[in-house]
Parts: sequence; structure tokens; C-alpha cells
Amino acid sequence: MRDIGRFRKSKKVVTINKRGLILCEGETEENYFTGLITQEKYRRKFASIDVDIYKPKNHSPLGLVNKAKDLIKIAKRDKNKYDFVWVVFDKDGHANMADAFEIARNSNPEIKIAFTIPCFEFFVLLHFEKKSKSYTKCDEIISRIKKENYITDYEKACNIFELLLPNMEQGLENSKWISDKFTEEIEAGEKTYNLSVYSNIHELIYYLYSLI
Repeated sequence: MRDIGRFRKSKKVVTINKRGLILCEGETEENYFTGLITQEKYRRKFASIDVDIYKPKNHSPLGLVNKAKDLIKIAKRDKNKYDFVWVVFDKDGHANMADAFEIARNSNPEIKIAFTIPCFEFFVLLHFEKKSKSYTKCDEIISRIKKENYITDYEKACNIFELLLPNMEQGLENSKWISDKFTEEIEAGEKTYNLSVYSNIHELIYYLYSLI
């Protein structure tokens, strides 16, 4: 009997990139994640991911989550649904925090939250320091970033990803460290948004790199 296997064509494996949305409340966050997904070596893999910015009139995270829900509905209606959705925001004195977390958790698909206390700049600082100090104002963190010459000309809306890329591993490790630091409190029922300091930005970044 002839070896018919020799004449079979090998199947071409086709990988379909996951379609995703990362909705941010500020320019710094938008710039960071836009920089991440447009890296030359990963550009094709992340081609189906949208990074957008939305600023609710009252600057409320609840408004950001509701906007994400609207975009999910539109994507489903257009038969181009999202495989995953993340919103990126910080505490920074915002109201309706509990509602934002609850509505995101019960959304379909679930809206994941990348969250910092008091602001995204704390995640920036973690690229240079393993620090759990509680800051009351974002300006205090920006002042330290400049004073210690980490990024001397730092501005909230600057294109931050390339500046932080050399320290990314340290930033992710420190973000995970600060998140793990409060594991017991959260397991005991403490709400993330009631903590004194926090960052889980690493969870979103690790998720994105898991898609590669």
C-alpha cells in the first residue's frame, strides 16, 4: 500500500488575534497602552486591540464603565464583539467607586479594571522604587519623579511608554508586590478602592503579553 501520508498537504495553522478594548480616563494611561500595543515586534499580534480615551462629564469611573458597556453593545450589534474589555482609572478623589466596580464585575463580558491609588503616576513611580507609601495627591508623586531625576521633564500627558520600557520588569514586579501586600485584607472583605495605596496595572500588562 502506498504511503498516502506523503501526499497529504500539511494544514496551515491560522491564529486569530483576540479583539479587545482598553478604555482609559486620562492621556497618560492612553499613551502608555498605545505605546505598548504598537511596539514594532508586537504590532501585528495586537492589531485587533483598541486603546481609547473617554472623559465622563463628572470624571466618574462609573461613567467610564458605562461607556465601556455601551461600546460592548455596539460591537455586538455590529457582529464584531470584543473578546476582552479593560477600563483603566484611578481613585484620585472620584465618587461612585463602589458602583463602578460592581457594574464592571456583572457586565457581559466582565469588564476588568486596572486600578491605581491615588493615580496612574504611582505605577510610574514603581518603575523606580519599591514603595508602599500612601500619597494623598498625585502632584506629590509627580514631584518625587522629577526630584529624584527619574523623569525630569515628566508631564501627565507625556508619551510615557518608551521612557518606562527599560524599567518595565521592575515596574511590573513592584506593582504585583503592592497588590499582593493587601491580599489578606481583600480576602477578608476589604474593598480595593478603600485601600491606602494600590496598583494592579501589571495584571493588564501580563494579560496582554499572554496573548503573544
